[in-house]
Amino acid sequence: MAAAKTSDQKANYALGVLFIVTMLNFLDRQIISILAEPIKRDLGLSDTQLGLMTGLSFALFYTTLAIPVAALADRWNRSRIIAIAIAIWSAMTVLCGLSANFVQLFMARIGVGIGEAGSAPASHSLIADLFPPERRAGALGILGMSVPIGAFIAYAAGGWIAQELSWRIAFLIAGVPGLLVALTMWFTVPDPRGKPRLTEAFKPLPGKASLKDALAELSQKPAYWHLVAGGVLIQFVSYGLASFYGGLFVRVHGIGYGELGWKLGLMVGISGGLGAWLGGKFGDRLGKKNPALPLIVSGLILIAAAPGMAWAVYAGSANLAVLLLAIPTFAATFYYGPTFAALQLLASEQTRALAVAIYLLIAGLIGLGLGPVFVGILSDQLAMNPGATEASALQTALACLAMFNLWAGFHYWRAQAHLKQTGYQLAS
Repeated sequence: MAAAKTSDQKANYALGVLFIVTMLNFLDRQIISILAEPIKRDLGLSDTQLGLMTGLSFALFYTTLAIPVAALADRWNRSRIIAIAIAIWSAMTVLCGLSANFVQLFMARIGVGIGEAGSAPASHSLIADLFPPERRAGALGILGMSVPIGAFIAYAAGGWIAQELSWRIAFLIAGVPGLLVALTMWFTVPDPRGKPRLTEAFKPLPGKASLKDALAELSQKPAYWHLVAGGVLIQFVSYGLASFYGGLFVRVHGIGYGELGWKLGLMVGISGGLGAWLGGKFGDRLGKKNPALPLIVSGLILIAAAPGMAWAVYAGSANLAVLLLAIPTFAATFYYGPTFAALQLLASEQTRALAVAIYLLIAGLIGLGLGPVFVGILSDQLAMNPGATEASALQTALACLAMFNLWAGFHYWRAQAHLKQTGYQLAS
């Protein structure tokens, strides 16, 4: 009994540290969203360049490096991998604040993506080993709550600092805490697998799947690929919207960065945190007898988010727009626990980290990478129409983006149907 209690304490402590890691992950990733408009004015950028800077620059290496890092996570010490990743992305966030032009900022954002590639696959694999199947969705839901909290800090603090000081100072302040958390992760969170030597991490190990093996296994599971498609569309919408928060509110409603930051921060923190928490709870409770039920609920919420987002884009006041944006924000975090619990359920023990990495590669490269670019290009093109303004063009682009939530809901419906047909149970 005492040993079980100690084990629970260690698992909960590790989850707490990973919560902070993921919070900083999204803080450093998302702070550029609230800073995009002052950066645009200061460096003379177009909306297309904003989309490239906020999305594609980060996604290119964040997603492609996730595969080899996940393979490493299946073989080496995951806590060390996460610690190294934090140190890299934090240092690169600092360099964002020192950038003098678009190219330098683009390269620094690539560096942030390189660092953050090491976090999610190793974190999810670590949680899967620390928590039993019936508690994984809840643990992953708690981890998902760190995402809106990180976004809250990014928006509230980033907006205030940008208004009172400068966008450069905001980057510098955002990057420093991660260096301390990296040390905490390295020295206080042991990997339950022990400490294999780094030289052994590059040798084929019995029972460990290669990327080819993982793809061969997952290719037989349509539910997995529908979840991947849903993830692509969720990220396409959520990152495309978030990248132009500043543009929407500053251009349409004339709101200041400081006011915008704390209002957006509260909205994202409350609605996003509630979505992640409820998603985890539904994943644990509804999924005990039927793992498909949480996916059905996730799909319905995504469908409801489409009209809510379109209404927010054309809202008559900034306050109403912020309130309505809580609908797509809730949807964009509710899916987290049920989805990643389903991914761990669909993958074998040997392919857990790779299953997450493949998901993140595809969803991130297309969704995170191209969502902001889609909005930026469409906004620039629409702004060239007679009588159009920067504000109206961006509104139309974001309204078009909202419709992709309906497509995401379809894939969740198909995923749950396939999952139900194959009869997966949590006990597996």
